[in-house]
Amino acid sequence: MKTNQNNPAFAKATAGKAKSIVHPAAIRLLTDATWDFAHTMLWSRHPFSKAETELSKLYIQEYYENIPAEKFTAAAHKYFTAYCERILLAKKYASRFPHRYIPHPCIWLNKMNPKGFAGTKRWYKENMEKRKRQELTITHPGAIIISFNPIYGHYHFTAYTIKK
Repeated sequence: MKTNQNNPAFAKATAGKAKSIVHPAAIRLLTDATWDFAHTMLWSRHPFSKAETELSKLYIQEYYENIPAEKFTAAAHKYFTAYCERILLAKKYASRFPHRYIPHPCIWLNKMNPKGFAGTKRWYKENMEKRKRQELTITHPGAIIISFNPIYGHYHFTAYTIKK
């Protein structure tokens, strides 16, 4: 059986390159900050046992451990911001109607639960696309903007010009 370490192509490609490793304290710091934010925003009136808190933090930690080590330093703050925004999107969703609620964190934070935190990914991506369209309008005011208006069900073409 040939492993990557015994593979000459792998050895040549990785020669002279140090393997990047994320320090566990960095992940722990992000995990704790994220848990504090989530607990405050979604479950502030609910105390949890130490075991429940640790399980919830474990689910959050899995999210940060998926950041590639080579990109961690440059991208960790973006992942943290995205996580917090997704929490706020869930809070907004739940607060729109009295029958909606965010379940226990050990259920909601589990990545295997498609109706939990994992389900907010689509909402977050949609919000990011909306922001990009708005930024395009602001950063390129002389450009022709093509956007789909779901209310009218058609494409809308707009040209912006700057008056000096």
